[in-house]
Amino acid sequence: MNIWNEIARDFRAIFKRDPAVCGSLDALLNYPGFHAIVCHRFLDRLWRWGGPTLPRLLSTVVRLFTGVEIHPGASIGAGLFIDHGSGVVIGETSEIGCECLLYQGVTLGGTGKDKGKRHPTLGNYVVVGAGAKVLGPIHIGDYVKIGANAVVLHSVNDHCIVVGVPGRVVKRRVLRVGEHVTVEELESGMPDPVEKRIKELEAYIAKLEDKIERIHGKKKMKVYNTLTSEKEEFITIDNNQNKVGMYVCGVTVYDLCHVGHARSAIVFDVIRRYLLYKGYDVRFVKNFTDVDDKIIKRAHEEGISCNELTDKYIAAYYDDMDALGVARADVEPLATQHIPQMLEIIQGLIENGHAYVLDNDVYFSVDAWQQYGKLSRRDLSGMEAGARVAVDSRKRNPLDFVLWKTSKEGEPAWESPWGQGRPGWHIECSAMSRKYLGDSLDIHGGGADLIFPHHENELAQSEAYTGKPFVKYWLHNGFINLDKEKMSKSLGNFFTIKDILRDFDPEALRLFILGTHYRSPIDFSQEQLRDAETSIDRYYSTVIRVETFLKDKRGKAAKPSAQDAQFRGVVEGFKERFVEAMDDDFNTALATGHIFEFLRQLNKYLDVRPYGEEGVALVTSGMSVLSEVCGVLNIFRKPPQQWYKSLIVRRHLDINEAEVSNLIDARNQARSQKDWKKADEIRNALEAKGIVLEDRVYATVWKVKV
Repeated sequence: MNIWNEIARDFRAIFKRDPAVCGSLDALLNYPGFHAIVCHRFLDRLWRWGGPTLPRLLSTVVRLFTGVEIHPGASIGAGLFIDHGSGVVIGETSEIGCECLLYQGVTLGGTGKDKGKRHPTLGNYVVVGAGAKVLGPIHIGDYVKIGANAVVLHSVNDHCIVVGVPGRVVKRRVLRVGEHVTVEELESGMPDPVEKRIKELEAYIAKLEDKIERIHGKKKMKVYNTLTSEKEEFITIDNNQNKVGMYVCGVTVYDLCHVGHARSAIVFDVIRRYLLYKGYDVRFVKNFTDVDDKIIKRAHEEGISCNELTDKYIAAYYDDMDALGVARADVEPLATQHIPQMLEIIQGLIENGHAYVLDNDVYFSVDAWQQYGKLSRRDLSGMEAGARVAVDSRKRNPLDFVLWKTSKEGEPAWESPWGQGRPGWHIECSAMSRKYLGDSLDIHGGGADLIFPHHENELAQSEAYTGKPFVKYWLHNGFINLDKEKMSKSLGNFFTIKDILRDFDPEALRLFILGTHYRSPIDFSQEQLRDAETSIDRYYSTVIRVETFLKDKRGKAAKPSAQDAQFRGVVEGFKERFVEAMDDDFNTALATGHIFEFLRQLNKYLDVRPYGEEGVALVTSGMSVLSEVCGVLNIFRKPPQQWYKSLIVRRHLDINEAEVSNLIDARNQARSQKDWKKADEIRNALEAKGIVLEDRVYATVWKVKV
């Protein structure tokens, strides 16, 4: 850009940013920040054309007159405004985008003494508050706001707000991924001290209640019920036979499953497994929606029938779920195979006044169901005033939802009393859950994005039809947050399960999801999956160590250890702690924490080199309990070497298992011939390819470096 155009934009920025400016003469004479920027425009060119000495000298003079220190080597976009600029420091390799605003006392500083990039890069439209420091070769995204006196040491993505020392992001733009909805919004993380204190007190009271219940032997399993917004003791509807009817909304099969589907599938898979572990007789139903506007549109785009499309994506769904260790439901019905059951409910709703017919379409009447909104706790009047719903002027109420609609030409259609048509989305689950589980369910689950309108509408139409409570416990898993900046710049299409599993073992994704309580949001990133891999490696490394211990110590004379009694207590209490965590609203985060604490204690016990049958018995018993609880979560179910074989593939290492084995054989031969130099060369060559060798008593074990 021409230097005069840059200066013109800098000048206009004064009027955009400062409402107190009193005309052009005031801007020219009384804004030292503008004077410093103009001087920099010329000194920067002089720096690039004629060397550093003169520009550095002149920039020092400018600093004395303006109070603003800008290194002539800094790169500054047009439209910069430095407000009350005294004390501003901009380092040599700093880069500033267009239309940025810096307040007094701001430092864009470097770290280290190495040559090259040492200072920060600011994107466009960045605002840096008074006294803030942005240090090091980090990147600050577009539209970022940095609070006064903050110290920013790490890169920040677009649209974030950063405060504090060290700087922390308190608001960011994220993609919230549910099962059926992905929305972009600003997420606020600003702490509310009062709310934080209340939550701490609630947690403390809950712990006291749990302790009292344990003392009196009354500790029961509790689940969080969305309907009541409370944790409730889990008591089945039958109250005697321990039968649990569980229905979870499945996928709409028009595309590949994404990470939001993975979370819901894994969460309810574990809930089902734990209920079975506790002795409940669970009948689990999970449907497929195989008729929908999205399906019709995608089938048309691909030039195939709706049945062909849904068959393709149901097969892909099973591939993903099998890889993730998600067991098949007891019943997995398709919506299109239950049209008669839907028509029965719709006809019944019309007859009892809860639905009405309009031009061969059928709508549920929200006004006829006085309890509408009780699940989502939405104010009906407020929703009507500002509802973001496409208003059909024919409907009696904008919130009335379709039960049956006329099919357009070329769309799937079924005969009905109101003409050829197809069902609305919400009626499907009411019909299928009723057929396989009856009028009342123990558990209905799904993603938090389904609470409204899908589950709200399900509840209304089901209870309006049967006159009975539809669901006793509503369970909803939280969103997965995807940083919009990372999604667009580094993850690319890293979104579907198949994309993820190209680079990560399915166990890493499963453990990552279980590492957070199912109701809490999860921040999704490749870094988080790498952390999960590291945790998994801790488990399999311990298994290898235990296997070596059992081979080496079995049958040897006993050597009593003071650690035996302590570790025996750890083993005996481990399962109880796991059950307590899972009984508390299926707290897999705490449960997996107990697993890794047990691994730490096990390794600590092995460190003291226990001998004899006592040590062998304790370690064997501990591994048995560990295998039992891990089986409930369906994690760590493969031999260690299978895990490392998977890592070779997922990390795209330039070596395969056969080559590793051959090199280990060659190294063993070199060692047998006391050719230590060659043996070390082979070890180093493998390590350069990401393979680590561990020499055991009976064999050399290889692992992938994690």
